[in-house]
Amino acid sequence: MATLLFLTAGCGNRMWQDTKGVTTGTFNYVFDTTPTAQPYHDTASVPIIELNYRAADTLYANVASHELSPDAAIFITPFTNENDPGDTSVFGRTMTDQIADRLVQRGVHVNAGTPNVTDFTYAVGVTGEDYGKAAGLAGSSRQLPPRSAKLVGSYVIADQYVYMTARVVRLVDSIVVSAHNWTLPITASVRQMLPQLSAQDQGLTPTVKTSFND
Repeated sequence: MATLLFLTAGCGNRMWQDTKGVTTGTFNYVFDTTPTAQPYHDTASVPIIELNYRAADTLYANVASHELSPDAAIFITPFTNENDPGDTSVFGRTMTDQIADRLVQRGVHVNAGTPNVTDFTYAVGVTGEDYGKAAGLAGSSRQLPPRSAKLVGSYVIADQYVYMTARVVRLVDSIVVSAHNWTLPITASVRQMLPQLSAQDQGLTPTVKTSFND
């Protein structure tokens, strides 16, 4: 009898251990959907600055040398709220700064000033076709002047995430040479940078009865 109890306990423990290993990959067979809590918590555990650095790395990697030369200047503008262009919260500026700082670390010439008129035009005697012809030609005898670009971005505030969009746009012809989309979890620090979320929380009322008094 003791042996039987020992074996039963052992099997139960093994079943528990096996179950622990697969619970994170559970599937909702009722609605045929994957769970949403696990990805959110996985993302929320990563610092916001790390997620933005990853996004900046993707923007940097997507720019080809013939689209934007390594010594080209990239001007920055604060990310804007798609649903509220007049939003003056610190969130947009902070996200822009983190992306820009990472690009600087990658060797990009980030310019915090305002583009000049000449940044929107080709140099005298140079056309867009010249850049296309010189693409991929090592040791070309003709050095073409760099074309400037600007970093623009926007965000949309949802329930659990802020949806981010960023683009690197070449100024002379408005061509998007790199673009990326990513999400940021709405953590406590994000709420502090978005006062409108705090205002929404303060306006919430309970949807269940909290008192038995009529």
